[in-house]
Amino acid sequence: MASSSRRRLSPRTLMQEFDDSEDEQLLFSDSSDSYVANMSSSDSESDSDDFTEEVESIRTWIAKEPTQNNPAPPRFPFTGEPGQKVPCDPNPLAYLKLFLDEAIIQIIVEETNRYAEQQPGPFRRFARGKRWEPVTHDDIWLFLAILILQGVVGKPRQTSYWSTNRLIATPFFATVMSENRFSLIMKNLHFMNNETFDEATHPAPKLWKIYDLFQMVIRKFQSVYVPERDVSVDESLMAYKGRLAWKQYISSKHARFGIKSFELCKSNSGYIWNAIIYTGKGTQFDPSYSQFGLASASVLSLISPLLGQGYCLTTDNYYTSPELYEHLIRHKTDSYGTVRPNRRNLPSAFSAQKLKPGEITAWQKGKLMALRWKDKKDVSVLSTVHNTDTAAAKNRAGKTIQKPQVILDYNQTMGGVDRADQCITFYPVVRKQQRKYYKKIFRHLVEQCLWNSYVLYKKQNDRPLPHFDYILKVCEEICLQHQQPQSEANRPGRRASYVVNPVRLTGRHFVEHVPPTERKATPTRMCVMCCSKRGPNGKKVRKETRFYCPECDVGLCAVPCFKIFHTQEVY
Repeated sequence: MASSSRRRLSPRTLMQEFDDSEDEQLLFSDSSDSYVANMSSSDSESDSDDFTEEVESIRTWIAKEPTQNNPAPPRFPFTGEPGQKVPCDPNPLAYLKLFLDEAIIQIIVEETNRYAEQQPGPFRRFARGKRWEPVTHDDIWLFLAILILQGVVGKPRQTSYWSTNRLIATPFFATVMSENRFSLIMKNLHFMNNETFDEATHPAPKLWKIYDLFQMVIRKFQSVYVPERDVSVDESLMAYKGRLAWKQYISSKHARFGIKSFELCKSNSGYIWNAIIYTGKGTQFDPSYSQFGLASASVLSLISPLLGQGYCLTTDNYYTSPELYEHLIRHKTDSYGTVRPNRRNLPSAFSAQKLKPGEITAWQKGKLMALRWKDKKDVSVLSTVHNTDTAAAKNRAGKTIQKPQVILDYNQTMGGVDRADQCITFYPVVRKQQRKYYKKIFRHLVEQCLWNSYVLYKKQNDRPLPHFDYILKVCEEICLQHQQPQSEANRPGRRASYVVNPVRLTGRHFVEHVPPTERKATPTRMCVMCCSKRGPNGKKVRKETRFYCPECDVGLCAVPCFKIFHTQEVY
């Protein structure tokens, strides 16, 4: 009985029985073939008990001595094809149009006009809504330019951008679009037909007003650029304190209250490649990962298109778990990150042992390593590509200490999402006063498109513009390509109305006579320089001139107004 209950198996038989378990096969994936090869080559030479012990070291957690001689598990071969997949002109606006293409702008135009038509007519005699005119592609682009510029020129109220008070006046905004026109577009801004919405069939009913546009933008992020090997997943919080059932509170974030989203970014550049907006119980994750918890399902849904290509994922302790990492190993994806020491399926003694400062303790389970290191406090990490090796590094006090290599690599590759959020907040398109959640999400999408376009612009240019100058250049190009000077300048009842040419200080401009019309052989126009002044009595000056600048399409006196207008920043 004793011999039958504890039969001795040959190494090959034991290997076959072990391979029958699907859960254990993940430990023998491509990168772990060396383990299998070493075991199989010792069929006739090694003892069965030794082989069983080696198999158990892959099946269960085994304590490892923190020495410099332990080989690190090999990485999966990277088979992805990173880089920009859609060519474009070197013009900064062309990079932005990779994401905000004509299809997206057309949806905004159609749904905004449709929503305006669906609204009941204004009842007041002089209501602003009576002056509504259907928007065009050019209108939407100029509207976007103003949104972007508002992130650069910060003012406390929306109407302040059109103020004529000399203390805070910014004349350029009024020359791009009137305050009435901007407010009407913002009021009617829409992205979905209200009449076709069906809550029972919609995949994300809480996001239905922005869901289709959001998905289109995310697909653009993925099709335009493929990231390099190292990517990271983290959560982002867009500040929002309005009334919203799925608003989140995260104390560690600067905003604290807002709309949370899970994002996958390229580690070193912060390029946003994928994102999922969290709406509580109805959040749309990939249905094939329904058996996982929230943290693991969010990670797998984000990285799903990149699985099987040898990518390396970095996560923080909210997402990291042995269950998640073993699934990633099964799909040829490496990973590492901090972990909560009380996670399920970690070694029972992982969090129990007390460490002294600088001391390391580690466990190994096939390709997966769990490590704890004592600095000022305990730091716990999981990794599929590291061992217990340490390297010299300087702490905040400037003192050189020995840190585990996995922690140094984590600090280098985890900041993708934080880097994107930080750079976006320098010039925010989102404003606190925006009440409608879907309009605020749209503003955030514009921020993300602008940031991703700048990342690609820097990659394709040897001497790229700084972020600030890049944003100004984008707005300048929008005005040059989409502004219609004639429609603004000839609007009746307006004095000295004109559109500022952004290159008026750098282009080649020549004075000409105002061309004749059907009514007048020698027509005149108001000089924008003279009419911007006030006379001794405090009233505005009205002065006609027969000369104008055809490039800027403004009336100007030949002397000295033409020279002043094209050489001075302030006029």
